[in-house]
Amino acid sequence: MKRNIVLVGMMGSGKSHIGRKLAARLQWQFVDTDRRIERFVGKSIAEFYAEQGEAAFRERELNVLQQVSRYHEAIISFGGNFPMSLELYRVLHRFGYIVALQSEPFRVEERVGRHVGKRPTVDYDNLHEFVMKMMGEWREIYPYCDFVVDTTTFSAGQIVDKIIEKIEADEIVFASRAPKEE
Repeated sequence: MKRNIVLVGMMGSGKSHIGRKLAARLQWQFVDTDRRIERFVGKSIAEFYAEQGEAAFRERELNVLQQVSRYHEAIISFGGNFPMSLELYRVLHRFGYIVALQSEPFRVEERVGRHVGKRPTVDYDNLHEFVMKMMGEWREIYPYCDFVVDTTTFSAGQIVDKIIEKIEADEIVFASRAPKEE
């Protein structure tokens, strides 16, 4: 039995946008781990990363992930600055149905290029090479996911439909949140 749907994929794949739409459709809560980290540390991911470094960012990311993985009926958008490690995959997969979003390089470059400076690890001067390198790293992770969907040309509604259809076809059962006592 699963508790959550976890959206993973490289930056610019549409995790936050699709996640909000999927949460609205299912009437579940939406959690963006990057926004959760920003609220906790009181600054942007880029600022925190620049000041504290990758190790501190990874530690904070793992802490947030462990917290939100205990939720029920949540769509969790997991930050895409780095490929998911097998350790993180195990944490996510224990209670979550993992959906990987992928997109063609030109679309990722278009999406990432709209927000220069927002993502601390991006080489904006060599964006194409950076995207191609990240795509190669993410390709190794996709086989560990429950479902992989391409977000290049489909609308958000179509992608949400595909995710829901796959979950139904796989006969995945989700644990419900316990009702709050009055």
